[in-house]
Amino acid sequence: MRRIVGTAGVFERILFPILVFGAISVLFFACLPPEAKQVKTIRVGFTDEVTRRIYSLKDQLKRDSLYPYLHADDPTYRYYTAMAMASMGDSLVIDSLKGLLSDPVQEVRIAAAYALGQCRSSRGELPLLKAFDPWDSLGTSAALNAEILEAIGKCGQAAYLESMVTVSTYSPEDSVYQLGLARGIFQYALRGMVHPEGTRRMIEMVADQRRATSARLIAATYLARTPKITIDTLVPELVSLLKSEPDPSMRLMLALTVGKSGSELARTSLIGLYPLEKNVMVRCNMVRALSSFAYPEVKEALHAAFNDESAYVGIVASEVLMQIGDPKETPEWLILARSIQHPWVKANLYVAISRLCPVFLPATRTAVQADVRKAIEVTTEPYLKSVYIRAMGKFGWNFPFLYQLWQNSTQAYVKTTAMESIRDISDRPDFNTIFGVSARKVRKNLVEYFLEGVKSGNVGSMAVAAGALRLPEAGYRSLVHADSTFRKAMNLCQLPQEIETYNELGLTRAFLTGKSFTPNTPEFNHAINWTILERVKANTRAVIKLKEGNIILRFFPDEAPGSVVNFIELVESGFFTGKVFHRVVPNFVIQGGCPRGDGYGALSYTIRSELNRLSYDRPGRVGMASAGLNTEGTQFFITHSPTFHLDGRYSLFAEVESGQEVVDRTLPGDRIEEIEIIY
Repeated sequence: MRRIVGTAGVFERILFPILVFGAISVLFFACLPPEAKQVKTIRVGFTDEVTRRIYSLKDQLKRDSLYPYLHADDPTYRYYTAMAMASMGDSLVIDSLKGLLSDPVQEVRIAAAYALGQCRSSRGELPLLKAFDPWDSLGTSAALNAEILEAIGKCGQAAYLESMVTVSTYSPEDSVYQLGLARGIFQYALRGMVHPEGTRRMIEMVADQRRATSARLIAATYLARTPKITIDTLVPELVSLLKSEPDPSMRLMLALTVGKSGSELARTSLIGLYPLEKNVMVRCNMVRALSSFAYPEVKEALHAAFNDESAYVGIVASEVLMQIGDPKETPEWLILARSIQHPWVKANLYVAISRLCPVFLPATRTAVQADVRKAIEVTTEPYLKSVYIRAMGKFGWNFPFLYQLWQNSTQAYVKTTAMESIRDISDRPDFNTIFGVSARKVRKNLVEYFLEGVKSGNVGSMAVAAGALRLPEAGYRSLVHADSTFRKAMNLCQLPQEIETYNELGLTRAFLTGKSFTPNTPEFNHAINWTILERVKANTRAVIKLKEGNIILRFFPDEAPGSVVNFIELVESGFFTGKVFHRVVPNFVIQGGCPRGDGYGALSYTIRSELNRLSYDRPGRVGMASAGLNTEGTQFFITHSPTFHLDGRYSLFAEVESGQEVVDRTLPGDRIEEIEIIY
């Protein structure tokens, strides 16, 4: 019998010297100093001095001092340096940033791609294209490739759009890539560049309900907002989606898209679905979509919209009526306006009627103006009064009345609205038709009014009046010889808080004199209080208390520490108590926090923009209002619906956790009773 014998002895003879050598090696290497391990993860948050230093250098715009951190051993520092450069938006950092596209840590590569897109320079497209992995069949580079696609959408030339939309590396089921592709095509469209294949890809995304809603929503926004794209043959499919889509954000975009076709199926579908729709914002867009149709075809639907339970829908209906209404029917609409009970719907309908009312109906014109004048006299609430002031401005010959209102009012919002209404008369394309042989004389009168506004010392009026004088076709350059007036007005501005007005004055002075002017950028003047940030935890909330109810916010301290700290400081100082939401745009935003209440106010400091990767991809996103990069201060806004065009342009620092229904009922002038921070 054969047996396998002696194997144990053989292995013992082989293994013994190996074990001895291994033991000696362990002892040897144990005596050596430890080799630093390569860190492969980033730490989110501003918990150490280096990340805070990087952020402070960003706030101080010290670009050169940031460069060394691009080569730091710790990927956390490389990541935050790239994100700092994203907020700065300085194309001079492109050559230094592009090296991070091959960083060993994916989060750093993604941050670098985002930052290059934020520079919005065509010099960034080549390194981005080189970093794109077209052979990524396993999806290991999907997140980076997606970020690169969006970044190219922000900075790429038109030629690269075709390459982008014909890439077929990923399957339709790859949600990360599809989202990046949709974002890239959308960013190109924001810059006025579209491609038929890109539109086809977006249509595919919208139509396929198996795909991720995040990508489908951007695609639907593209179809709804992008001009000059044809979707006529798709109307039956889009109508079917509008009926079955469960996501209201998708439905509100689909409503606009369906309306763009102007087809009979679109019209009957929108009108038929409107009374069945529960979501206010979707109803707003259904009504807004009616502007694509002839007035007689949608007259009854508009009439019904003025009786909607939401004032927003009635306000939108007035805008549509102003666009497509039949001037001959203003007497009928005047009867409706007099019967409407909701003050905001009534006032906005009067704006539409005033714009439409023709000269061949003198009795109606007289009656409308009498109603509007009476409303201005008896309305004490400045924001509602201002709607009637806008209505009065629709009659061009009322410019002396508006100027008198401007002179006599002590309310900032009323004063600003009166000057805006005079400007709107000046800007009318039918100006010469309205004023006939008196047009030149009226122009001279308006110049006097605008110069009075410039000299007034009222920053809202100064900004509006200065901007009005830059209308090229008005010929104001030949009528204004007052360089010293603008120099004095600019000297009146307190910086940095009145930087918007200062820059408006400077631009107009340059326009009138032919001299150059570079808009002022605020110097660093407000450091982050890191001690406050340390108190902000995952469960920290802000409760905005209004008469209509409470809005509860959740913060994003890791993405926007400066904005979060600034907001909390303002809350804890009592600043927001009594302030109003002065700006409300249905289905867009509500905006508040202005010390003056007209959008031109600020305190004696500014904070830096924090342009993070968070998206305004849903209702209830909270951002900082600004008059340009690094001019944020006290004003903030809350969105009604997805607003992707704000991505990468406005600091997003919080979101509504509960109370969105309160946001969606807020009207201009609604007062903040108090904001409380709960730790």
